[in-house]
Amino acid sequence: MPGLVLADGKLSLRFQGGGTHILGGDVNHGTKAFLNPGVWVVRSGGSRGVHDGYEFGGDIIFALTPRLGIGIGVGYMQISRHSEMSISPEEPSLSSMLLIVKPRLSAMPIRAGLYLTLPWRGKFNFLADFGLSYYLRARYSDEPMSLLFLGETLSSYILIDTHAESSKIPIGFHAGISLEYELGTNLWLYLGAWGRYARFRGWEGTSMLDSNYEPPVSELEQGILYYEVVPTVIHTPRLLMVQSSPPDGPDGFPRQAIIDFSGVSLQVGIRIRL
Repeated sequence: MPGLVLADGKLSLRFQGGGTHILGGDVNHGTKAFLNPGVWVVRSGGSRGVHDGYEFGGDIIFALTPRLGIGIGVGYMQISRHSEMSISPEEPSLSSMLLIVKPRLSAMPIRAGLYLTLPWRGKFNFLADFGLSYYLRARYSDEPMSLLFLGETLSSYILIDTHAESSKIPIGFHAGISLEYELGTNLWLYLGAWGRYARFRGWEGTSMLDSNYEPPVSELEQGILYYEVVPTVIHTPRLLMVQSSPPDGPDGFPRQAIIDFSGVSLQVGIRIRL
């Protein structure tokens, strides 16, 4: 049976790639808050959730018994989404505004876990795995822009260029199951699904605020990534940005942003027995 012959070859290599879907956390809250028309009317576009991306990687599995193994692996995942919204006053006017956000998340999960092989129907195996993941180089970036036009002419703009990286120990949990088909003595093709819990706060980085409003502003903030629970000024958007001394908003307070990599992945790959 395919599951039993693994004891003869102690090491296996797995390579996989596919799509991933995450919750996002305050990345999505910040996107929706920034794309807020306020008292203006939405003419086109809207907020799109930052959820879907791609993931690929590989694992080394050492068989302790024909059915039980331990393994370590590394992958790379990236999730991004472009959203924009065109708004203008309700009354006819030459003024219009374009709001744009470009959030991007990436990380290199380093996995360690147990693998359980369950033979099924001759050349088929179920391979279940679970363990811990360390999210190396977990990063967030965005460039929210607010562009004000008078007719076709750009009148003023606001740009917040933010880059942040997880500063604590970003450890999560993962579990998955794969259906394998034996193509040859040492080769299997498989389709797998993985779930993960990976929810982190304590992101450090920089935000560059650039504006040509009067007076013009060009400021660099260094510190912790915050999500303001309510706007600092009434009728202005909430902010997801790095702040050194976050101000309290009206009737509220800022909090450290939570970026959530929790979600599911669907992967296709091969396993090679050495």
